Amino acid sequence: MSLTALNEFQRRCSNVSDLRFTTKQTKKKSLTLFLSISLIHKIINLYYIMSFVFQKRKGGSVGRVFAFASMANQPHTLENRYIPGSGVGGTNISNRRALYRRATVPRVVQPIPSTSQLICSKNNITDGGFTIGYTVYKDMDNEYYTNEFDPISYQPQFFPGMADFIDGNIVAGDKNEEDRLMASYWNDLGNDLFDDWGYFYLYDVPTGKYYFPLLNPQNQNDGEFFTQTFSAFGRSFTITHGWAVQGIFKFDISASDNLPFKFGAYGNMGSDGNEETTDLTQSYTINGNNLTLFYHHHKESGDYYEQMYSYWIPKKTVDNSSKTYNVYYDSDDMSMFSNEVTTGLLVYFSKSNDVKNWVINDLQICG
Repeated sequence: MSLTALNEFQRRCSNVSDLRFTTKQTKKKSLTLFLSISLIHKIINLYYIMSFVFQKRKGGSVGRVFAFASMANQPHTLENRYIPGSGVGGTNISNRRALYRRATVPRVVQPIPSTSQLICSKNNITDGGFTIGYTVYKDMDNEYYTNEFDPISYQPQFFPGMADFIDGNIVAGDKNEEDRLMASYWNDLGNDLFDDWGYFYLYDVPTGKYYFPLLNPQNQNDGEFFTQTFSAFGRSFTITHGWAVQGIFKFDISASDNLPFKFGAYGNMGSDGNEETTDLTQSYTINGNNLTLFYHHHKESGDYYEQMYSYWIPKKTVDNSSKTYNVYYDSDDMSMFSNEVTTGLLVYFSKSNDVKNWVINDLQICG
């Protein structure tokens, strides 16, 4: 039977009072007919309701869940959107209201400091309004690495945790064999700051070997940097060096891999046993990174000019959370070297003056 026929049949038979019952059998059939009609009526109503609920809709109401109260003709709100976090776990109305307020408050996501950020030099060649070093007598040269003293005589006092500093542990790398044991150093720098100090070296942590990079050119004008690439230990190192401004010499050292290495120097200071030494720090901020500058002060007691400040900055920001260098003395014989670093480091030497603000102004985040 079609839906139209059912409706018509329902209309005609809905008024039960029009039926005439003459016999008990007729009455029984009529009652059965009446109940059947009522059941069909309910089925038709359910059909309409289900058709509305499950019909395919488009637009902003897609996926909306209609409250049962809306089908039961009960008072209700049409606003039934779910707010994440506004009711989960609420055991009473107070908890639910608190959760609702918390869910509607915008959350501020705090940035997580990156562990891969690197510090690099701006390559400043002016004072920038900051204190710079005192006048120097530029006298860098190359000499046999035991010219001032034999490092092995101070092993392990000057080189703790490192391999013996002997000929057999020094590699030629990309140098000629006759230059394998030659190193670059400063003779004096004026005002008796040094008595042969430097002998700058790279130490390869995995192999326990040493290498002396020969700096070239040497003793150039202020504001001139020179970049050299050195091969040693099966690795490649790039060193940019030079006098940035008066009295400030900079080493910018990078490795082509992420293996650990150290950079160091040793020799005799000119303080003749009257030295005063201090480890210093200075807090600073670069691009939201709160960092600490670790540096060392050496001076001859009572002499303004005979002072050296050295600043050691690993390029990885995470490596600047504690003292970044090591220094050891025997009277005015002295050894300094960096912590183990990967990627690279910056080292500044200043004559006579503390140039921490100039150094900080030369630093930037570059990666």
